[in-house]
Amino acid sequence: MKADVIHIDAPTNGEVRVAWPRQAPEALFAGKTAAEVARLAPLLFPLCRGAQRLAARLALAGAAGQTAMPTEAERDALTLEAARETLRLLLVDGAAAFDGLPAATPWLQRWRDAHDLAALGALAEDYVFIEPLDRWLARGAAGWRIWFNARRSAAAAWLAQLGGHQAGLALLPELDAAALALAPERWLTPEGPVWEGEPREVSWLRREAPQLQSWLERGEWARARLLARLIQLARWLSGQTRLAAETAHCGDGALARVDTARGPLVHIAALDAHGLVRHYQVVPPTAWHTHPRGLIQITLASRAAASDNEWRRLLTLIDPCVAIALRRDHKETTDA
Repeated sequence: MKADVIHIDAPTNGEVRVAWPRQAPEALFAGKTAAEVARLAPLLFPLCRGAQRLAARLALAGAAGQTAMPTEAERDALTLEAARETLRLLLVDGAAAFDGLPAATPWLQRWRDAHDLAALGALAEDYVFIEPLDRWLARGAAGWRIWFNARRSAAAAWLAQLGGHQAGLALLPELDAAALALAPERWLTPEGPVWEGEPREVSWLRREAPQLQSWLERGEWARARLLARLIQLARWLSGQTRLAAETAHCGDGALARVDTARGPLVHIAALDAHGLVRHYQVVPPTAWHTHPRGLIQITLASRAAASDNEWRRLLTLIDPCVAIALRRDHKETTDA
């Protein structure tokens, strides 16, 4: 199957067009048993595999009329996966986007060898925060600004670099599975998911926005977005919070909502009379951000004159779950 790609087209008139002709690999689930889907789900999606597996289990169990709840072990695994993916973003994608460098091998090897929150927490304290997680979390907004201006870590230096005004998008409220299951047709539109008729941002900024309001008011959306991701990472690694998952009845099937590193993942499933999949739909966080008027479009349009390098940094912080093909028709040569 050909890989999914987000297409971003930016002609010289300042417009930005975003399209994700998603191939919907979950179409392969049609006619299969729940056991077959449970085996296929983590294989078809390259990122958040544990979250995809859990969402499939919950959606299919709910569709079969069973009580569907995550186990404590599943929630722990979900949190571990999100922390690992966030650290990989910082080690690999962030280093490439901000510094133009590959990940430093010793740090990446520590990441590969870390198989629990304690080991990942030690790595994060050494590489990202440069101090104990609890102390960093206790800094608050004013303390975080002092921290990143000191530039003692790569992530702090990136935050200090993220100047400039970017347009913002309304944040998705904290919706549970029941709210999403009430009327999926109202928010699952052909262009992409919306809430109350408008595209929304579904990153972890929605949860940390109250304490980052001063940055948002100044239009420092990219800086607030990265800082929110770091706050969540520290909360997960310190044991303050764990990711959640839940399900609700949805028409003649069920909807599962599962937290991931990038935001809420939704699976919707319905079974036929023989217990085989009749309908299946996956709505990843990236589907919200690739709406034609969504987060990617509004962010890049607000920085239309920026270089390709700055655009790549902004896209890295949005963190789509698939590759991006960027085409810009330049009047002059810019950074590649």
